[in-house]
Amino acid sequence: MIDGKDGDYWTSLPDVEGDGQDASSGLLVFHKIAGAEADAWGGCPTALFAALPEAPPTLLAALYGPDAPRRAYLLVDGTLRALIAGLFDLDVIMVHARSLFEDEAAETTGESGPWLVDLSIADPNAPGDISVLRDFFARHWPAGLSVLISTNAPFDVLRGHLRRFTKLPVVDDERMLTFRFWDPRVLGPFLDAIATDPSRLRRMTVTDDGHPIAYLLLPAGGEDADRSEAIHFAPVPALQEEPLRPMRLRYADFDATARAQAEARRAHMADRLRADFPAELADRPPKAVQAVVDAAVARFEAFGFRDHAHLHLFAAWSLFYGATFERGDPTGELEAILRGDAPEAERFGAFRRRFETFAVDSQRGAA
Repeated sequence: MIDGKDGDYWTSLPDVEGDGQDASSGLLVFHKIAGAEADAWGGCPTALFAALPEAPPTLLAALYGPDAPRRAYLLVDGTLRALIAGLFDLDVIMVHARSLFEDEAAETTGESGPWLVDLSIADPNAPGDISVLRDFFARHWPAGLSVLISTNAPFDVLRGHLRRFTKLPVVDDERMLTFRFWDPRVLGPFLDAIATDPSRLRRMTVTDDGHPIAYLLLPAGGEDADRSEAIHFAPVPALQEEPLRPMRLRYADFDATARAQAEARRAHMADRLRADFPAELADRPPKAVQAVVDAAVARFEAFGFRDHAHLHLFAAWSLFYGATFERGDPTGELEAILRGDAPEAERFGAFRRRFETFAVDSQRGAA
């Protein structure tokens, strides 16, 4: 992380070895854009490639190829774009563009803040006037300050989805902070940090009605960046089945040291559980126990629980009663408690009292 004039930001993206190769967390696929891999999206439309020689053909294929989603968008900070353009132009650009902010926030921030720009082309084989795209790929994309999005979600659906993330609570202290995900120097490392967190990946990469969202980012390097090194982040289909849960940030998402400390705490939690229940967990490999603990901590932190003792019990219950044991409550009261807005201690007490009033088949957690 470095301290820039517009705030702290990360300067690296996931390490994907080799042109066009995929890396996967099991939930998120990282694909390095490279010219030789254009066939991955059905090839680059010939007319579009001829009209946009500045753009890598695979990037055009990922956005406009026959097998690519139907819509392409630009997500960008208005102020950062103005640094390249020399002036703010998103309010007069010849394509549909709107700030993610509304009303007073939009008036206060003016040209700064996140803007969503529709770069979709109805027929890539007859693209028509694409002067906006020509300028974008010639000047703005190489600067590494833009996020491209590939999805089937309509403009208003995508904008409404992204608007939810502009301010988010932080699990560690419940502060509400602005989340600058529209800056690729923040978004790329954040997606990497949550690559094994299904709850938050579901929120960031799939709309509520099931449209997958793929993000395309250029690694840091400014004008010297190799545009063929762009990374395509795409969710796996299974994420669409992940239940919707509240979206929260953690300071560890943006600090490698904090992430290491959080990982160490989860490892200690798993060790304690194996020590406390040696007979019950004798047939469970340590890695399997750790995986359940990691998933349980991520899941219940998403509901706003951060007390270590509470998370320890949630992890234990997940081990013995299953990853979604609260759904065993026929009244739905446990799930309602999790989604409530009462203080953490009050919610945990209510959850524990309700949980102890009915039996859940422990074999559900043996799988």
